[in-house]
Amino acid sequence: MNNKVVIENLKGSYKSFEIENDPIWKDYPLAGVTYPVDYGYIEGYKSEDNHDLDVFVGSGELNGYIKIWRYDVPIETKFAIKVTKEEWDEIVKIFSPVIKEQKVFKDEREYNETLSGYRR
Repeated sequence: MNNKVVIENLKGSYKSFEIENDPIWKDYPLAGVTYPVDYGYIEGYKSEDNHDLDVFVGSGELNGYIKIWRYDVPIETKFAIKVTKEEWDEIVKIFSPVIKEQKVFKDEREYNETLSGYRR
């Protein structure tokens, strides 16, 4: 797990998902989120929306991902690395209205194999 992670939103920061004057987003189940852990992206990897692969960075040993539904793409994967069980549970709780799939990896090998599928 030696991938470069860029943090864009620190733990506790708020990000709005509402896009001004865009009616398609007005009924989205999440108006925004307060991040329970640091949040950013993994350099050199991309998600289904053709943007950098989003990542939650915690203070534990669990690795996993959530796949969420958005109005503009049918699915977007967000990885979670080194989160505690409590941090993982909070991420899932916050995003639960839009989660389509979630997974905690059983080991680092499974994490690395899955992550490799998102390499640019």
